Amino acid sequence: MRKGVSTSIIRSRPDLLETLPQADVYELGFFKLEDLGHVLHFFSGKHFGIHAPFVYRYIDHHPNPTSLNEEKRKDTFFVNKRCAELSKKIGADYVVVHFPNALQRENWLSIYEEVEREFSELSTLVKTRVENVYGNDHFHSAKDYRSFLENTGCRMCIDVGHLLLDAEIYHFSPVKFIEELSDLIEEFHIYYADFETYRRCHHAPWGESKNFFEILEFIKDMDVDFVIEPTPECDEGLEELLEYWRDL
Repeated sequence: MRKGVSTSIIRSRPDLLETLPQADVYELGFFKLEDLGHVLHFFSGKHFGIHAPFVYRYIDHHPNPTSLNEEKRKDTFFVNKRCAELSKKIGADYVVVHFPNALQRENWLSIYEEVEREFSELSTLVKTRVENVYGNDHFHSAKDYRSFLENTGCRMCIDVGHLLLDAEIYHFSPVKFIEELSDLIEEFHIYYADFETYRRCHHAPWGESKNFFEILEFIKDMDVDFVIEPTPECDEGLEELLEYWRDL
């Protein structure tokens, strides 16, 4: 088990790096390219992972790995590959990549094999962790993710907030989802989300839902990376999140 902190907690501001909690591993988010030298100097000698696109950017802001728009999809793969190559060069432990598209209703399964090939290539460059998104009508079950991970050599980063949203949309048990993928999970992103909270706070530190508490209890003894990933729009509940994390 490693206790990790995402730089989302400081909105990846280089001037606030010194305020990050002490952790076993750090996950580096959306820094600017001109800050790369300063960031790498700060994390020298520390364990860290990279959250794609890191210092690069997608043309559509959000990643589009399963879009039927070929330009957006190809751009996403290109940026992800650049990020993976850089991650290996700078000694990152892993890279996290969103998959599939969030809030996608169109049936994209006609390009499924192409997408698998792209992620298989990523996994040969650096250890690649696939982060679940939410609201993809044609890909959201544990069975979907298991097949994809086994075919590509990637491993799973369970984003607890996204999982809570997907469980709300598709009416499944988030704990059962985790249980079915437990042997392929290497990381959790820990924060709270429901649709109202997500619109207001994006990544809220804490919530009071039954599903959230059941997830936290179920995962607490797993041998994985526990990366807290709140964002600073709302700080109510941050102490509760930090207490849970420290007690792991």
